[in-house]
Amino acid sequence: MRQAVIILGMHRSGTSAVAGAVTRLGLAAPRTPLAPTPDNPTGFHEPLPLIRLNDLVLKFLGCSWNACLSLDPDIFDEAAQATALETCTAILRNEFAGEPAFVVKDPQLCLTLPIWLPAFRALDIAVTFLLIVRHPEEVAKSLFWRDMLPEAETAAVWLHHMLEAERMTRTAPRAIVLYTDLLDDWRGCMARAGRVANLAWPDSTGLFRADNGDVALPSLRHHVAPTGHANVGMPPLRDLINEAWQAFRQLADHPASHLVHKTLDDVRSRFATWRGPHATSGTTALPTGRHPLRSAPGPHG
Repeated sequence: MRQAVIILGMHRSGTSAVAGAVTRLGLAAPRTPLAPTPDNPTGFHEPLPLIRLNDLVLKFLGCSWNACLSLDPDIFDEAAQATALETCTAILRNEFAGEPAFVVKDPQLCLTLPIWLPAFRALDIAVTFLLIVRHPEEVAKSLFWRDMLPEAETAAVWLHHMLEAERMTRTAPRAIVLYTDLLDDWRGCMARAGRVANLAWPDSTGLFRADNGDVALPSLRHHVAPTGHANVGMPPLRDLINEAWQAFRQLADHPASHLVHKTLDDVRSRFATWRGPHATSGTTALPTGRHPLRSAPGPHG
């Protein structure tokens, strides 16, 4: 089977750096990537058509990347699901045609993954996930620096993205990658991720070639938080975020821990109770019979 490595994680968590690392290990990048920006000069490695479709889906659900509940594919009628499947498969064909192994990345996939998975199955593509985890305080500071988004908003978004990504990939081949581990030793980090996810890198010599250099540049990390406690957001959300952060750190070392899974499930349940009156939920189905893609790139990285 062909192989896709899907990179999930909150915006500003190092997903671009991981995508760059795996392309050094033989995974094909998209044919029409989002161009680098001053805040992400090494590139995003995200397919523009995939970004635009994710933007579109969230828009028609009445939400956006920073204000959305779980995307339930059951809210789409049969015709809308068929349209989504046709569009997703066309994008994957166009971006990765003929590639035996490739990387797929957009932080919005933490919300829209349910509409993409049927397309991978339809194309007989095996999927493996890398879930990237960065300290929530660093993410909040980075988003404030770039987009002037308040911490009270981005803290909840971090928790929502990470919990959704973990829930949807728990039974699939995956590895948890800590951003700090990537910065400290990207080669060792990726070698370990491959072992944990049972993933053979197409070009494992990339782990040893001197010309690969550093793909995760510490100089691009402008916000550093203490590695222990996460003190971000307002109570009671602050406690939930810290519990999740600690659980993800444990999950990186113990990926099959039922105790950690139970902790995350408990956090998810309490977060859903908190989220009810605080978050936007859309109920509009994806329009059928057409394939509109809007051009706004959205906040990626």
